[in-house]
Amino acid sequence: MTLRLSIPVLLLLCLTTAQPAEAQTSRLYFAGYMGLNTFSDMEFQDNATPSSGNLSADNATSFGGALGIRLSSQTRFEAEISYRSGPFSHIDINGGVSRGVGGELKSTMGLLNVFYDFDVPWALQPFVGVGIGLARHEGQINGTGGLAANARDETLSLLWQAGGGLKYRINPDMAFTGGYRYLDSPDPRIGAYEIDYNSHEFRVGLEYDLPVR
Repeated sequence: MTLRLSIPVLLLLCLTTAQPAEAQTSRLYFAGYMGLNTFSDMEFQDNATPSSGNLSADNATSFGGALGIRLSSQTRFEAEISYRSGPFSHIDINGGVSRGVGGELKSTMGLLNVFYDFDVPWALQPFVGVGIGLARHEGQINGTGGLAANARDETLSLLWQAGGGLKYRINPDMAFTGGYRYLDSPDPRIGAYEIDYNSHEFRVGLEYDLPVR
């Protein structure tokens, strides 16, 4: 059986044969995350030339932590902070010109999230969530040739996220999590460049109940 087929089969077996997960023991919890960010092509506008097109970035690793509170067995809120850094790879200018580009975009993000954990009789518990907050972007673009070169800037931008995943509680105080979310932060600026930031984040994490009842 190939790896592509074996993963869904294993998940299905867990859902159909496992016993229900143990309930959490506390209203407060801490969560830590590590993720892989893949970036869609970011539309940009060079206000100095002016020119426009798409800016591409390589995948980036993200790290984050959150403090959460459960209002019920299904509803919870989190205050989250996370960081990621993605190097730029190339730039495509409208009109067919494409060239390599240097630099990177570092983003520190603060989010207020709300999650809903579905009440299911399985060991793997699905959840969905949305959030809104602010992102601090530190960007640098080098070697574009013909456009605004060696641009550097720091901006504060609005941010929102939406996604979902699965949770597996290994004991009453601890759970593993895994999921996907979409992040969007409209129109951060890097010098004369105005870009449309968005990424797809796949992440795994650990949720630990704090000793507060």
